Amino acid sequence: MTATPHILILGGGLAGLAFAVAIARAGEALSGASLKVTLLEAQAFKSGTPNPLDTRASALNLHSVALLKDWDIWSSLAPHCGVIEDIHVSHRGHFGSTLMQSRDLDAEALGFVAENHNLGRYLLERAQGLGVEIRAPLRCTSLRTDQDRPALETEDSEVLDADLILLASGVTPDWFDDLGISIQERPAHTHALVFNAVFPGRQAGCAFERFTQHGPLAVLPLPSTHRHEQRYNVVWSVSETEVDALIDLSDEQFCGRLQEAFGWRLGAVSAVGRRSQWPLVRSLASEQWRAGFLLVGNAAHTLHPVAGQGLNLSLREADLLAKTLIAAVTSGQPLSRISSLRGYLTQVAAEQQFLASSTDLLATLFNPRGVLLDSPRNASLALLDLLPGARAHIARIGTGYRHA
Repeated sequence: MTATPHILILGGGLAGLAFAVAIARAGEALSGASLKVTLLEAQAFKSGTPNPLDTRASALNLHSVALLKDWDIWSSLAPHCGVIEDIHVSHRGHFGSTLMQSRDLDAEALGFVAENHNLGRYLLERAQGLGVEIRAPLRCTSLRTDQDRPALETEDSEVLDADLILLASGVTPDWFDDLGISIQERPAHTHALVFNAVFPGRQAGCAFERFTQHGPLAVLPLPSTHRHEQRYNVVWSVSETEVDALIDLSDEQFCGRLQEAFGWRLGAVSAVGRRSQWPLVRSLASEQWRAGFLLVGNAAHTLHPVAGQGLNLSLREADLLAKTLIAAVTSGQPLSRISSLRGYLTQVAAEQQFLASSTDLLATLFNPRGVLLDSPRNASLALLDLLPGARAHIARIGTGYRHA
C-alpha cells in the first residue's frame, strides 16, 4: 500500500495557515488518496480579542477574497472586514490627485481590510476542521538534510520528516546557508510605522494612498466600533532617522505629526493606538526549493507594503501549490522532486518579480526629483483622474486580476 503523502509546514502565521488550508482543502478532492498536513508553530496561538486601536490588519484583494470563499472562510470573515470601495491617491504638497472607484470596474469593492487576529482565527479553525495536525508551541532548531527525506529537528531532539517541508517562517540565516540558498535584499532606508487611528464621521469605505517625502502613507478603512467614528489602519513610511522619535512622542504630539503628513480629508485625528515599526527591506530568495524543502511566504519574499500585496501573493501561491501537489499525487509523482514542482516554481517566480518591481516603483515614484521631473509626474496624476479607462486598468491590477 502506498503511504499517504505528508506535507509539513513550519510557521503558523497567516501564510503558513493559508498553505495548510489550501493544501488540505484541495486534498478533499482526491479520489482514493489523501494528503496528511502537519503545521508547526513556535508560539502558542493567541485567543481573545485585542483592543480595537491596537490591532494589526492586512489588505485583501478580490482574487484573495475569491480564494477565501473557495476555502469556506470568507462567510465568517466578511462581517469583520473593512470595505475599500474607493482609493484616493495624492502627493503631499503638490497638485494633482486621482480617485479610483469600484464602479470603474463594475464591482462591489476594490478590496477589503481584515484584522490579522480575525483572519488568523478563521484560518486556524478551518485548518483544524480539515484535519490539519497543529503542533504548537513547538520550536524547531535545525534542518536535517542527512535523512532519506527532508526533516526538521525540534528543541526536544525530535526528528520530524515528510515528503515535502514548507518553510513559511522562522528560517534563520544558518538554515539558508545549509540549503545553499542566498537572499537578495534591497533596503529602502525607511521604516514602516504601523498603527490604528480614529477620525470623526461615519465610515465611507475610502482608502487613501498619500505619497510623502519619505514614502507612501496608506490609510485603510476598518470596521468602526462607534457610530460616529471612523477607524483606520495606517502604514506610514518614515525615514530611519525619524522613526524612533515618532515612536516616543505622546499620543497628542503624534496625532499632530500624522495630521501634518496626511492632511484633513478625514477631519482631525481623534485617537491613535499602539505604534509598531520595522525596517523596510525588499527580499527575494535566489531559489525556493532545495532537497525537499520549499520556501513560501515571508521566507521566500518580502515586498514593500505600498500596495498591500505581500499576503495576497502568499494566498495566490498557496492556491497554486495546492493544485500542483494534487496533480503530482494524482499522477503518482513524488512530491520531494523538483520535477513535480517545476510548474509552480515558474509561475510564482514570474509573479514575485512582477510584484517586487511594481511595489519598488510605487514606493519611489513620488520621491523628490526636482521641479523638471516633479511637475510632469504630478500633471500625469491629475490627468489620470480624467481618464476612466486608464484608471480602471490600474485598479484592476490591484484587485489581483491583472490579466483580465
